[in-house]
Amino acid sequence: MGLLSDPKKRQKILDVISKYNNHLSVLCYIAGVTWFLALAYQPLNARTYFSENALLPGLVENEFYPELDMESLVQEYNEQLQKEKNNVPRKWVADQFIALGLDTYIQNYTILYPLQLTRGKSVPGQNVYGILRARRASSTESIVLSMPLRQKESDMPSTTGSMVLMLALAKYFRQKPYWAKDIIFLATDHEQFGMQAWLNGYHDISSDYISPGDLMGRSGSIQAALNLEIPDSNLKHLDIKIQGLNGQLPNLDLVNLVVRLCQRERVEVSIHKQKDYYDAESVDGYKHSLKTMMKMMWSHASGVPTGNHGLFHRYHIEAVTIEGITKRKGHHISLAKTGRVIEGIFRSLNNLLERFHQSFFFYILPATERYISIGLYMPPFGLICAAGLIKAVAIWIALSTRNSENITSDSENKTSDSKNNTSDSKEEKESEAKEEKEDTKQTDTDNEDEDSPEEASREGVSTVLPLILFSFLMGVFCFTGPEFVTTMSPSFRIGVEDTVFFGLLALFSACLLLPRTVAKKSQSSDKRLIFDWELLKSIGLIFQSLVLFSISLMNISLAFFLAVFIIPVTVITHPCKNRIFCWLQKILLLLLCPAVQICIASMISTMEGRYKGSWDLIQKSFESMKHGLVLTILDRYLFGSWMYGLFCFTVLPTWLMFWTIVHCDL
Repeated sequence: MGLLSDPKKRQKILDVISKYNNHLSVLCYIAGVTWFLALAYQPLNARTYFSENALLPGLVENEFYPELDMESLVQEYNEQLQKEKNNVPRKWVADQFIALGLDTYIQNYTILYPLQLTRGKSVPGQNVYGILRARRASSTESIVLSMPLRQKESDMPSTTGSMVLMLALAKYFRQKPYWAKDIIFLATDHEQFGMQAWLNGYHDISSDYISPGDLMGRSGSIQAALNLEIPDSNLKHLDIKIQGLNGQLPNLDLVNLVVRLCQRERVEVSIHKQKDYYDAESVDGYKHSLKTMMKMMWSHASGVPTGNHGLFHRYHIEAVTIEGITKRKGHHISLAKTGRVIEGIFRSLNNLLERFHQSFFFYILPATERYISIGLYMPPFGLICAAGLIKAVAIWIALSTRNSENITSDSENKTSDSKNNTSDSKEEKESEAKEEKEDTKQTDTDNEDEDSPEEASREGVSTVLPLILFSFLMGVFCFTGPEFVTTMSPSFRIGVEDTVFFGLLALFSACLLLPRTVAKKSQSSDKRLIFDWELLKSIGLIFQSLVLFSISLMNISLAFFLAVFIIPVTVITHPCKNRIFCWLQKILLLLLCPAVQICIASMISTMEGRYKGSWDLIQKSFESMKHGLVLTILDRYLFGSWMYGLFCFTVLPTWLMFWTIVHCDL
């Protein structure tokens, strides 16, 4: 504080920033990126631990041994799926719950898809759930064990093992008297849509697109949830999915609980299908940890939940998904051993006296037993963003000195004129005043002939404000455009995905023409774009840093990827007369525009799957991009995702500001 309160020291800091801003920006950027990536190295991160002592993981011996014949139950469930290939056996599941003595209910709901996906028709669905009432409590708290019901011909992996385990655990749990919380066994239809309908009905939340039916049976406040996606056989290891909607993560204690109990039962566990490396401090170990961290951040940055558990987080319910990874060869994990892991998780959750609150909610996992907390990753991220802030402050200092020089020169001219005027007589003053008026009229007419009005109005906020308003106006058009465009798709007989894609492509083309649109004609009849580009760049860099810091508080992965690629280009962006460097800046900005970012992201996601060649990769990436755009917009309507609005109202206007700066005429 002493440096900022002392005017001399503060002036020295401003002089250093204005003189060495380029060197400081490069230094902060390189140091921040290097520091952030180095956090994956084991000595630089921390080992996980339990903050909630009431969990008591592994304190008791797990006793689950299935009394049901699990193999015959698998065959019976597969036969039910075979009978109804295009449907799921909801009635069979309800009958099984009733036979086990659970309070069984069926929830009817309807989904009205936006964007004219179903031509205004609603899609019905049903969720089946059973409640095991605790003998030692009055149904004030509950835990959820859920699974998605999937058809036989579904593109998603089978969840037969999840159903078998749920039935076996329900029978086992019902025999035990130590439960202090109700246990809800939930089987949802239509994946995340069914889960959202059940959560809306449980919490009495109304929606324009999901109308949940009345829940005839309820329990108490949900403390935690566990979602199962386990096939029927050939289990190699278990994978933990933690990403939720809008980048929310579950409490780290819940993740630690699953990992610890898997290790206790000698079940291999992974994060994003990445197991821990045996020698984490070696070079190969660091590469493996960095790969695991990047995979988690890549999935986290999308803001899309990786399972049904991701919809619980918005209700302050901690939840994860356990997925079974299959492999034909090698040692396999039995369903009974997986059931003992789930039993241990529920017995630990049964010990909770209050909601999860002590451990971390903001973290990055480079391994199953290592974590990077918000206190470790925010300093390097701040250094990365400081590169843009330093440049913005340097430009602001230059603008303030320029304005102060203009003010001092004007004041000096006024004082000199006043001194000369006081020495003259009144008659001379009147005669000189008349002459000065005539001279000023002549000089004004001469200046109008010599200087263009664009040159006279190059400086000031008035030259920048229309460009900023136009940038945000284009963001509003992109935000509301899909709903307007899809209303015309039935008349043209075009698919919804193609309509949304080409509609947004037309809006983006209009964004590219924004500098040409706002340019003014000069006396030479050529359009020129003249404004105070230094002021606009300073405002753009400050707004960009504000947006990145705001995103980092919720989704550090998205903020990191945006900052790493956007900040270097926006810092060096400026209008110039050199055509080669000007076109180079335009190409770099085009590569960083939201449309190209979506293309690159879809191509990287497609490369993780299977493809035959480069042409097949391009085709699959194009289809993935169109499908992903529609799903992102649907998530905004159905689940309350802010990812699409974030890009429309922050990323796109910021990019348009710098795109306009490159086209400024000097």
